[in-house]
Amino acid sequence: MLDAGAALQASLRPLTRPDVELFAGGGNFLRTGGSWLYTATRGPVPGAADVTLERRYSGAARVNRGGVILVLLDPAWVSGPDARPELAWCAAYQADTGPVAVPLAEFEARGPVVVGLTAPELDPAELLTASAIARLLGVSRSTVNAYHSRGQMPPPVATLSSRLPLWTRPIVDHWSAGQSRRRRPLR
Repeated sequence: MLDAGAALQASLRPLTRPDVELFAGGGNFLRTGGSWLYTATRGPVPGAADVTLERRYSGAARVNRGGVILVLLDPAWVSGPDARPELAWCAAYQADTGPVAVPLAEFEARGPVVVGLTAPELDPAELLTASAIARLLGVSRSTVNAYHSRGQMPPPVATLSSRLPLWTRPIVDHWSAGQSRRRRPLR
């Protein structure tokens, strides 16, 4: 029988790629053999480090109810269109209203599970918008938006406010290098 952490780790593993432990950043990064790599090149992500469940949700509120410590999670993280896969196990603790109250012991049992990565290129100040990519490529923003909407460029590594896609420079550089037509090289 799998312990709670092992069960969560197994559920996060992509079914279509058994050699991959985890995808992150819209599928642009993969973790295999304990290392983070770019999906497109299988090259290492410079400065990448694991983010565990415990670290990602370290700021979640905790309360004591009847001698049981509970971790309070946003219901939108557990269910709905923006649900986070690493928190799917929390649905059993979701009530009709209010935060999802998960027993601390259950949360800690899954705490060491790797759920994402951090890397210098993922610093918010380093991420590129469609407008910034357009300037780099020497094309209009609508051209970049068209590439994105048609799936002709890598997926964004993050989306801000559910409507502003963001990419990292190394991912854009690799993608643009593979394009047969470019108006001018990246600067």
